[in-house]
Amino acid sequence: MSKSRFLHIGAAGIMLFICALGAGCSDDNPVKPQGQWSWAPLGSGIEFSGTTFVWALASYNDKLFAGGQFTAAGGDSAKYVAAWDGSSWAPLGSGMNISVNALTVYDNKLIAGGSFVTAGGVSANRVAAWDGSSWAPLGSGINGQVTALTVYDNKLIAGGSFTTAGGVSANGVAAWDGSSWSALGSGMDSIVSALFVYDNKLIAGGRFSTAGGVSSNGIAAWDGSSWTSLGSGMDGNVYALTVYAGKLIAGGWFTVAGGVSASAVAAWNGSDWSPLGSGISRDVDALTVFDNKLIAGGFFTEAGGIAANRIAAWNGTSWATLGVGLSGQNYPAVYGFAVMDNKLFVGGTFDTAGVVAANNIAVWSFR
Repeated sequence: MSKSRFLHIGAAGIMLFICALGAGCSDDNPVKPQGQWSWAPLGSGIEFSGTTFVWALASYNDKLFAGGQFTAAGGDSAKYVAAWDGSSWAPLGSGMNISVNALTVYDNKLIAGGSFVTAGGVSANRVAAWDGSSWAPLGSGINGQVTALTVYDNKLIAGGSFTTAGGVSANGVAAWDGSSWSALGSGMDSIVSALFVYDNKLIAGGRFSTAGGVSSNGIAAWDGSSWTSLGSGMDGNVYALTVYAGKLIAGGWFTVAGGVSASAVAAWNGSDWSPLGSGISRDVDALTVFDNKLIAGGFFTEAGGIAANRIAAWNGTSWATLGVGLSGQNYPAVYGFAVMDNKLFVGGTFDTAGVVAANNIAVWSFR
């Protein structure tokens, strides 16, 4: 929803400023009205000795949690996972021994998935739970990388590039019921990169071509007993999923969805795929809903034919920018979103948000 603000400028009288998401009120306005959409850093941000990645964001116990490839947050040691309380960063115990790729909340605990094999100094193979004070494993864990987490049918669902979970055969996707792991049918033939729930079904997206032995081309639905395809699927990979305006939205690196031209992002209405305008110029790695708009993040520089640096908003009919977007680093990109307190938190690999310095994490809000 657009917001109008009036500013009295001396003898010049009244000037009307239209402050819409990405239009008329960007960070580089020479004269800023009171109240506008803008970018801000979160302290001194998140850092690593090499290329930093913030892969995942989640809210838990009124704090923002970030996971990725980093060893410092706010200038202090924080190994691969950290918490932001609104004013400062803090580690979660001694953290992990290597990267965190996914975060969610299950059974009133923060769940982290990734490539790590220890969490808080204890053995935790690729998945672990934080109760607010310490880390604990989930059974014997998973034998390969975890890249996606969600909750479905009162179970924690993990997706990634693995073949066993808790010692049970589970190809690319598995369920944790609080005490043990189980498979979801025969699983996938390759990596699961994204998980979401739509129409009372678990939706999985990734690089796979079959799910449960059924041809699915990058996206499939689990109804609690079997996998089904969503039309003819995509001609490429699916990296992100969400629901917007009653439709399932898939983002990734593809050009066709269900036989229809759709550049990097597409919508499923339960029976057919459709594009979102002219789509996005490169891969979409993150999706969420904020301010009644679909927000897409990734490696792209255009959305709907307009310049959009790594982030853009879809209002149901057209794409718009969020200020001047994100930039910096060797290959700037957005990989994670979280929405809290009417603010959009964005993680990835970048050093500038709008025109302010922001080390790999920033917030977009109306102030």
